[in-house]
Amino acid sequence: MSSPTRLVVLGAVHQFQPVHGYFLRRELMTWLVDEWANIQPGSIYNALRSLEQDGYVRESGTESDGKRPARTSYTITPAGEVELMRMLRDTLWNVEPFDTQAVMVIASFMFILSRQEVIAGLEHRISKIDAIVLTNGFHIEDTARSETTPKYVREIFELSTARLKAEQEWARSLAERLRQGEYSFADDPREERPRR
Repeated sequence: MSSPTRLVVLGAVHQFQPVHGYFLRRELMTWLVDEWANIQPGSIYNALRSLEQDGYVRESGTESDGKRPARTSYTITPAGEVELMRMLRDTLWNVEPFDTQAVMVIASFMFILSRQEVIAGLEHRISKIDAIVLTNGFHIEDTARSETTPKYVREIFELSTARLKAEQEWARSLAERLRQGEYSFADDPREERPRR
């Protein structure tokens, strides 16, 4: 099972628990995870089984509704909470030059972390993107000087730079909105938490 599938399904169990696989499948498909995370509906059920085997989720009950098959509900375990935080932090704090899945996961589950950590992680991403864009410039120069690399290969680095600059603009805007109090986070006082 891919790491994005594992993280998305574990995060969704955390968010909606107790929850059954059919609800997760239906809900996550409305998030278009099949497009941005390449998660197919069947892989959600496989992920639940794998997460259960690893001790990150557990069955919390089974419900039947008329003639429909029984549905098993799941909740996240304490070990699952630790694993979710580890994977989410890893996603927030690491920038991959050609990967768009990370920012989609961050947008989906940032509320699990503290507001302060998300802002700090976004600021780190902004700085890291500056470094990658600079590196891409050197790759473009190398391509231009190369006697064997086709000149159009530079477009790989141009595209990466354009995508990263767009992500950087989004991260700056989001960090500012978070500083102004938009959305609710794990460290917000319960009585002040706005609805997600």
